[in-house]
This record gives sequence, structure tokens and C-alpha cells, in this order.
Amino acid sequence: MGDHKYPIESIFPEELTASGQYDPEHDQYDPKLVAQLQTYARPMVRYFRTEVHGIEHLPWDKGCICVSNHAVLGLDSAVLFAALHERTGRMLRGLGEHVLFKVPLLSQLFVRFGAVDGNRDNAVRLLKAGEWAICYPGGVRDSFKRPSDRYRLKWHNRVGYLRCALQAGVPIIPIAGIGIDDAFVTLGNERVVGRRIFGRSTYDMPILMGLGLMPLPVKFRFVIGAPIDPTERFGLTAADANAPIEDLLSAHADLWSHTQGLIDHHLAQRRSRFF
Repeated sequence: MGDHKYPIESIFPEELTASGQYDPEHDQYDPKLVAQLQTYARPMVRYFRTEVHGIEHLPWDKGCICVSNHAVLGLDSAVLFAALHERTGRMLRGLGEHVLFKVPLLSQLFVRFGAVDGNRDNAVRLLKAGEWAICYPGGVRDSFKRPSDRYRLKWHNRVGYLRCALQAGVPIIPIAGIGIDDAFVTLGNERVVGRRIFGRSTYDMPILMGLGLMPLPVKFRFVIGAPIDPTERFGLTAADANAPIEDLLSAHADLWSHTQGLIDHHLAQRRSRFF
């Protein structure tokens, strides 16, 4: 990298349409920018003494859709993405909340890092192109949860990830994020900023306390579980991608329970939040 700097105008070019739509022929993911910014991401990975286990479960010959628990401010995503990129040279492609792509500059940065609007058409094209995608079925409910809900998945009836996996013919890979809910102490939620930016009370921003403005130096451990083929496990086929939600809830409940079990198991194994 040396003295080569990435000019700000190339990060936010005027012609960039940061709608979050994915076109494999004109992918807005910028590997050069990601490689440049790894210089700044590595200290964050080191700060949390990040471990990633189970990388061998990620398929190198096809796409997959990962599902996981989610931490406040998406801090877990930034660390996991950087750690995996450092170890594999590949970037997890985030399937983001639609509202995120309506925020100027932020949406442009997201697409440069490979995120796409998490609708099914985008996700299926991404998966069929052989990419590793990740989504958080709990969305903001998982991220902005109360302290009493730490490490509890809030997936409800959000089965979109399952529909995408079925239509694209790829496995679902659960990931447990351990330590991610301990980086800040949540004191409550404000009722102005989130609503003004995103328009809904769901986005009331948490009031956080850490080490000053920094997160607490807890240990992050990500455990990538074995892939789950929804056809082998549940007998579902690509045709079921369009099935009524009632026909998918049993499989969804199993996947939800399986991922929660992975989190619970590894959470119980740790000796301390800091080790």
C-alpha cells in the first residue's frame, strides 16, 4: 500500500447509484478500497482479540447465505467482515435493511464494501454468482435489543433468508457471535435521532456506555457452524421459495432454534467476557 492513497472522490464518485441493487455485470463492490481500508480495520480486529472458528464450513465452489445474531451499531459485522477478509481474501456480502440505502454517503460506502439491498432478487443473484452473503433475520430488533435480551435471537416470522437459499440452491450457514453484546452497556434509547433519520420508532437509537467513547475491550469469538441444506434437512425444494409462509415456519423455527443453540453452547464455554 505504501504511499498510495485512495482519493475520497473515488470512494464517493458522483456517478455512483447507491441504490443497493446488485448487478453481477456491474458489481459496485470495490476490492481495491476494501484492501486499502484493511489497514484501518486490523486494529479493530486486534482490539477485540478476534477469533474466527469454522472457516472450513464456508463453501469455496458456490454461494451460501449466513445467518447470525447481531450487535448494536453493526460493530460485529465490521469486525467479522474484516477478520474473514484477512484470513480468506473474500468479503462477506451484507444483505442490508432497505432503509439503509436511503441515507446519503452511508449508502455509497455500503455498496463499495459489497452490501446490497436485502430484497430477494438481489440476494438470489448474489448467491447464484457464488458469493458468500450474510443476513440478520432479526434486523434492528436483534441489534437494538434491551440488556435483558442479550444473545437472544429475535427472528419472529422473517423467513426471507430461507426463501433466498431455496431459490438459489445454496446452503444456510449459522454463525454465533460471542462477545458482541458485551462491547457496550445499554442505558436506554433516545427517541429523536433514529426516528428522524429512518422514520420509525423501531430505530430509536440506544444510549451506550463503553470505555469512554470506545467499546469495552471484550473478546470477540465468531463460530461458523456446519452448512445446512434445506432440501436435505426439511425436504424443501426451489418451488417452495414461493410457498405460503405457513409452509416454511416449521423449517424456520428449526433454523432459529439451531442458531440459538449454537450461540448458547459457545456462550456457556467462555470463561470471561475478556478472555
